[in-house]
Amino acid sequence: MKPNVIVIGPTDNVAVALNEIKAGEPIVGIGRELRANTFIPPSHKVAIVEIPENSRVIKYGESIGLAKQRIKPGDWVHTHNIKGED
Repeated sequence: MKPNVIVIGPTDNVAVALNEIKAGEPIVGIGRELRANTFIPPSHKVAIVEIPENSRVIKYGESIGLAKQRIKPGDWVHTHNIKGED
């Protein structure tokens, strides 16, 4: 199956969707089995591991914010569940 996400950094805890991913579809390209918990729009982030509340969200090896609440693997990661670092 062709990858539908990309992960750049070895410390990344999110992947970027290459195309839309429907709820329940497999996340392909992370080297293990995972399914999307919700719809993931193209170019948006999906958690590939659990991200605890107030933990850094890492994309392309860089922190892009903090989790507002616990984010489960397969969850869409966007402004509804991440916040800026103070």
